[in-house]
Amino acid sequence: MEEETNNVEKLIEDLKEASISKNEKTENNISHITEILDSLVKISQTSTTQESTDFIRDKIFLQLLNHNSEVIAAKTAKTIAEIAKTEFGRKKCTNEEFVKNLIELLKSHDLELLTQTSRALGNICYENVKGKTIIRENEGLKNILKVLKRGIDLEEKEGAEYLRNVATGFLLNYLVDQSRLEKEVIKEEVVPAICSILELDGIKTREAAMQALLTLGVLNDSGIQFLDDRLSIILVEILASDTSSEFSEMCLEVLHGQADDENAKLLLAKAGVCELLLKLLEKHGPRCTDEETRSVLKVACNLIVLILTGDDSMNLLYKGPVYKTLTEWLESNDEDLQVTAVLAMGNFARADTHCEHMVDQGVHLKLLKLLSKNNKNKCGDIRFQHDLLSALRNLVIPTKNKSTVLAGGLIDVLIPMLDIPTFPVVFKLLGTLRIVIGGQQETAILLGKNSDLIKKAVEWSGTEDHPGVQGEANRLLAWLIINSRHNEVVDSVIKHGGVKRLVKMLNSKYALMQNEALLSLNILTAICLSDSEKPLIDSEIGPTLRRFLRESATTLEPPIVYNSLSLTLKLTKSEILRDHLKKSELHSSWKELLISRESELENAKEKLKILSSALDSLD
Repeated sequence: MEEETNNVEKLIEDLKEASISKNEKTENNISHITEILDSLVKISQTSTTQESTDFIRDKIFLQLLNHNSEVIAAKTAKTIAEIAKTEFGRKKCTNEEFVKNLIELLKSHDLELLTQTSRALGNICYENVKGKTIIRENEGLKNILKVLKRGIDLEEKEGAEYLRNVATGFLLNYLVDQSRLEKEVIKEEVVPAICSILELDGIKTREAAMQALLTLGVLNDSGIQFLDDRLSIILVEILASDTSSEFSEMCLEVLHGQADDENAKLLLAKAGVCELLLKLLEKHGPRCTDEETRSVLKVACNLIVLILTGDDSMNLLYKGPVYKTLTEWLESNDEDLQVTAVLAMGNFARADTHCEHMVDQGVHLKLLKLLSKNNKNKCGDIRFQHDLLSALRNLVIPTKNKSTVLAGGLIDVLIPMLDIPTFPVVFKLLGTLRIVIGGQQETAILLGKNSDLIKKAVEWSGTEDHPGVQGEANRLLAWLIINSRHNEVVDSVIKHGGVKRLVKMLNSKYALMQNEALLSLNILTAICLSDSEKPLIDSEIGPTLRRFLRESATTLEPPIVYNSLSLTLKLTKSEILRDHLKKSELHSSWKELLISRESELENAKEKLKILSSALDSLD
C-alpha cells in the first residue's frame, strides 16, 4: 500500500514537471506525459483500495485539460474516463470545476478530444445525480447533441462510428432518471438526432444504435410521446432486416411503449408494423421454444393487439391482409398466436359492420369451437376464456347476428361455464348471455327456465367483491324477464330470490339500469302479482320507490318516470301492497314530483288524480 502511494506521488510529481517543461509542446514531452497518465490509469485499475484514485483531485489534471496540445487534453480526458468507470473514481471526478472544463472541451473540432471527453462525462454522470446536475446546469444536453451531430455528419469517416457510440452512451447515461427533462428533450430535438443514428447504424446493428434504442426506452419510461413517421419507418426497417434478435426486441419494446397513444397506433398501422410482425412471427414462431425467445414473440403479439385497440388503426387493418392472417391463426397450433388471434377478433368486432361480416364468414364458429374446449372450471385457461367471451360478446351485439350465433351452439357452450368462479370470466359470461337474448324471446325463455342460471345470477347479483359482476347479474335477471315475458321465467326469478335484486337495482346510479329494473318489475307484477307480494314487501319496495322518486326521478327522462308510475299503479292493485305503499308515504313523494315537473310531464295533474284514487288517498 505504502509502495503504491509512493509510486503515485512520484508519477504526479513527474507529471507536474513535464507540464511546466520548456519543451512541453515537443513530441517527446507529449509522449512522456501520456506515458505517465497511462501509468496512473494502470495503478487505479489494478489497485484494490479506494485511495488509489485520490490523485485525480490534483489540480494538475485541470491544467492538463486546458493544455495547448489537444493530444494531451484528449489523453487527460481519457484518464478521467477510465478513473470514472468505478463508483469511487466517479465520485472523485464529480466536481464543478472538472465538469465545466470537460464540457468546454466539447466545443473542440478534434475527433479524439471529443471522443474522450464524451467518455469522461458519460462515465461521470452514470448513476450519479450530482454529476448529472452539474452537467445540466452547464447546458449539458445541448452540448451532447452538438457532439452527436458531429459524429452523424462525419458518417463513415474514421473514428466517426466510435464518436457516435460514446456520445450516444453519454446521452443515455445523462437522461436516465431525469423525467423532468421532457420539454428540454423536445426543444433540443433529441429524437431527430437518435433517428439519424439509427439510420446510420441501425441495420448494421452497431453499438451506437443499441445505445440509441436504449435511450428511446428511457424516454418511453419518462412518458414522453415521441413517435413520428420518420422513426416508425426506421424501426420497421430495422425489424425487417431481421439481423439481430436483441435489436428486434428493443425495437418492439420502443414501439410497444409508444403504442398507447391513438395517433401512434395509426402511425404504426400505416407503417406496416402489423404486416411485418405477422410475417416474422410465422417465420420464427416455431423456433421460439426457450423462455427468452418466447418472451420476444409475446411482445410482438401484444404490440399487434395494442395497435388494434385504436379505432382508426383497427378499421384500416381490417381491410387488408392482417385481418385475414389473424382469422387463420384461430386454428394455429401455437397457443400464443391463437390467443393473439382471439384478442384481435374482439377488437375487430368493435364495429357492427365488421361483426356482421365476421359472422357471415363463420368466425363465430371458430371461436365457439375453441371455447367448447375451454369452458370447464378445471380445464379452462382463465385468460383464454375471458378473451373468447369478449370476442363472442361483441359479435352478438348486432341484431342480425344473434340468431346465427345462437344456431351455432352458443348456449350449449356457455352454460357449462356457470361453475367457473373467476369474476372477470363471469363478468364476460353474464354480458354475453344478456346481450344475445335481446329480442330473442325463445332463447330468453330457454335460459329463464334454467334454474341453475337463475340461482347463479341471483347469487352474483349480491356479490360485493366485483361491482361489474353484480351489475351484469342484475341486468341479466331484468333482461330475462323483459325479453321472455313468460310466467315460468318470472316464477323462477321470484322463487330464487331475484325480486330483492331487482328492487335494489332501482337505486343504481345508472339511469339505464334503473329503467331496466322498472320494466322488469312492471312485467313481473303484471304476470305474478300475488306471488310477488311478499318478496316485494320484504324488499321494501315502498321506501325504495320513495327514495327513487326523491333522489333520481327529478332529473330522469319522462319515459322512465312514466315506467315508475306504471309500476306504482300495478302495485296498488294488490291490497297488501297498497297498504305498504301508504305506510311508505309514497303518495306525497309522487305529488311533489309531479307538481315540480308539471311542465315536462304530460297530463301530470290527471296522473296524480289517478294515482291518488288508486292509493285511496285523496288529500
